Amino acid sequence: MRTILTLAALAVAGPAAAGPMDEPRWQAGTTERRGHDELTTSLSFERTGPGEWSVAARCETRDTRTGRWRARTGTGAAVRSMGLILIDVAKVGRMVLNERAGEIFGNAPGCAQGSVDLGTGD
Repeated sequence: MRTILTLAALAVAGPAAAGPMDEPRWQAGTTERRGHDELTTSLSFERTGPGEWSVAARCETRDTRTGRWRARTGTGAAVRSMGLILIDVAKVGRMVLNERAGEIFGNAPGCAQGSVDLGTGD
């Protein structure tokens, strides 16, 4: 009887949807406002192994009063660990992407933190 109930539950649930992080390439981005500065963070991931990615990062800061902006870019690596994606990008800093909460945070100066938009570029 338990087998029949399990099979029925699986049939009703349908196939599990794969998230962007399960694709060979995916992106994450966020924006944040700090006083007169508007910060934008863009991360592009490419799978290198199970739970491992190479990362290209771009963090921009724009002064909304003057229109002046500056950008920091770099490449690095990311790994999945206990539901978090740990990101280390040379010349930019370290960040953490919390998959479950959909937020990014870290110590990278000039990079936005907060709710993140995930996608595959499709």
